Amino acid sequence: MMKNIIKHFALLAVSALLLVSCDWDPDEFEKLSNSPDPAATYYIQFKDASKALQTGVDEDGELVDIETAVTVGMLGLPQSQDVTVNFSVDPSTTIDETMYELSATSITIPAGSTTGSVTLKTNTELMPTGEVLDFVLNVDAGANTATAGTQLSYTLERINFCLLELSDYVGTWTGVDAWDYNTQVTTSIDADGDLVMNGIGFGWFQDWWGEVIVTNVPVKVDINLITGEFSIDPDKQTAPYLTSTYLGDPQPAYYMTASGKITSTCDQILEFNYSFIQGGSPFDGTAWGPAFKETLTKS
Repeated sequence: MMKNIIKHFALLAVSALLLVSCDWDPDEFEKLSNSPDPAATYYIQFKDASKALQTGVDEDGELVDIETAVTVGMLGLPQSQDVTVNFSVDPSTTIDETMYELSATSITIPAGSTTGSVTLKTNTELMPTGEVLDFVLNVDAGANTATAGTQLSYTLERINFCLLELSDYVGTWTGVDAWDYNTQVTTSIDADGDLVMNGIGFGWFQDWWGEVIVTNVPVKVDINLITGEFSIDPDKQTAPYLTSTYLGDPQPAYYMTASGKITSTCDQILEFNYSFIQGGSPFDGTAWGPAFKETLTKS
């Protein structure tokens, strides 16, 4: 009985101690939150220190520069005054200094903040075409430099771009599809002046799918001549892409949907994904293997 009484009083004493220990002053908490100690230790490192960037082309065929933020972050409490962070170009950098501009020669982290940045922008017209260049910076915050994330490494590339006319897309394109079937697609311009395409998926359809093509009608291609992006819309097909038989029996007709682009306009490499549509239901091959995809080069 005495042991239980002693245990009871001990528990009360501990509970009282915890209540006293957990008490806190809201005014002091507010002071810590809004008035950080300017002498508090902090460390600086790059954020998003690795990027692979490419130039672009606008709707008029003009070059679009690479423009991105070079950002440093603070590990620790925000400071009550601005923090200036220096950086230097690493000798491993391969892009010439004439080929890019930085908006400032140092980075400022404003008082009360934990990040700051400058803008990197390329002078694309001075960059070599199709060559990947390295842009490497080292951060220098003196004793406040972190032990990791102190080097930024970007790759910058001016894409190989050739402005094409619609007639440049006309011809025979050959390659291998995602199922390893040889494929040959032909493109032409129809009586309405539209680009049309034929032969998509024939290898898989006649081999793995095992159906015999009875009729087929080339499909219209909607194409952006600047970006090289294109699509095939089944709603614009006035006739089935394919009709077929299986073991001699006629099958429901097939329509086609696809999207892709010229991944290299100068070398004319065409890459796209597609689906057959039968009875209103699309299928892209993933029920049995890889998604339907073709990578073709103009012959």
